Amino acid sequence: MAIKRYQIFSKLLILVVVVYTLILSKDTTFAQKSNDTENRTFVEVAAHVDKNEVTIGDKIKFGIQVKYKGDITIQFPEIGEQIGVFTIKKTGLAGTPEREKDGYLVVEREYVLSSYEIGRQTIPSLKIKYKGSQGDGEVAINEVIIDIKGVLKEGEISGDIKDILPPVGVPTSFKRLIVWISIGLGVLLLSGVICGLVYKFNKRSKIQEQQFIRRTPQEIAYGLLERLSKDDLIAKGLVKEYYYRITNILRHYIEDRFGLLAPERTTEEFLTEMAHTNQLDDTHKILIREFLERCDMVKYAKYGPSNFEIKETYDAAKRFIDETIERLGEKEVLAVGK
Repeated sequence: MAIKRYQIFSKLLILVVVVYTLILSKDTTFAQKSNDTENRTFVEVAAHVDKNEVTIGDKIKFGIQVKYKGDITIQFPEIGEQIGVFTIKKTGLAGTPEREKDGYLVVEREYVLSSYEIGRQTIPSLKIKYKGSQGDGEVAINEVIIDIKGVLKEGEISGDIKDILPPVGVPTSFKRLIVWISIGLGVLLLSGVICGLVYKFNKRSKIQEQQFIRRTPQEIAYGLLERLSKDDLIAKGLVKEYYYRITNILRHYIEDRFGLLAPERTTEEFLTEMAHTNQLDDTHKILIREFLERCDMVKYAKYGPSNFEIKETYDAAKRFIDETIERLGEKEVLAVGK
């Protein structure tokens, strides 16, 4: 009886030892797995689009989101210009990783796609590569299905588009055609007459305006002498400038009045020509000679004239113009002679 109890007790003891050993072994294994999980690199990727149904040619925003944990570097795929039937319109930059509440980091990159293939199309799976202290790896991205529709409405087929109708003949009336031609010719004729009248009127106005604006040589000379007097060059110390201007005024007057090329010639050349002309009498020839010689002394010999001499020069120029003014009678005689 005692032996039997001892055997039962021994079996119970062995059972307890076995159970305790199993429990301890399980706890050790769980702790090891927990530590491995904490130290293991975690990477999760997901692809998404802003819309799964588009019209042909529409832009689609395609994004890749990576969620990871651990000291690793994420490398997004370089897609290029095409992914499946989709064209890459724009490739965005990878954003800055953001940490979520659970401690994981999330980074995302966006692309803009478009396609001209109608039907159910698939953005193929891509692979995200990563590098970390525990080694390198890669994770596959899920495929994304997009339905691309054409521009035709549902139930409409291309055969519903009809050809352009041919031009419709417009009945014409011969009498009406003659009337319109006559009206057109009449308008053209009237326009020609009006243009001719306007041209003649403008031409006559220009001639009258030219005749009205044209001034006599003495009017021009008197105006220049008056302006010279108002400029008061002598008071400003510009004596040479004064003599240059008064000489040019008288020279241009002689050219306009008598046709002698006084401005283009030197004093000696002009006096030689003047000696052989009969358009000036001897008194005026002497007056011009003395006037030009006095002016040359101031302009070229650095002679300083007195105020009396300056006034005498001005009066001599004005007296010559007064005594040689073109008379109306002279114009009539010249006209008859021509």
